[in-house]
Amino acid sequence: MGLTDLFKKKNTPPAIQETDSGLQFRDIPVIVEFDLEAGMAHVKEDFSVLEKEGIDKIILETFVPWLKGDQFPDKDDRTVFDQIAVSAVSYHYGRIIEKYSPTGRDDYFGQFEFDFESCGEYTEDMLEATAMEVYVKDGAVVKIGGYDI
Repeated sequence: MGLTDLFKKKNTPPAIQETDSGLQFRDIPVIVEFDLEAGMAHVKEDFSVLEKEGIDKIILETFVPWLKGDQFPDKDDRTVFDQIAVSAVSYHYGRIIEKYSPTGRDDYFGQFEFDFESCGEYTEDMLEATAMEVYVKDGAVVKIGGYDI
């Protein structure tokens, strides 16, 4: 090995840390990402908060109106709900600094991400792939948001 070999970058991608939590939503496994130990310690309790609130209710009453936005105000909420499919669910637990925190305070949160795709003609013009984020803290949903993937 020469001196120049010491400075060559290795093209080895970092290992992705994830594991199946053992929980499911609509037969889709909830995958814990990043800090697996902290995630596994909190995922069941935080998922039970979502179940208590009603995941379908959260999707229908909060995510669908966000998805429709100003661009699709005349679309029927129930039809949109029926024609979007969850393709993946992930969870991680960790610290979020004040600037990005869903509560405006530096703290630890559980964060679920539900990835959606269109599964019908009614919604094909609305999305290709979109995600809903749900933040949980102290047994309550503290913020729901969405973004295009």
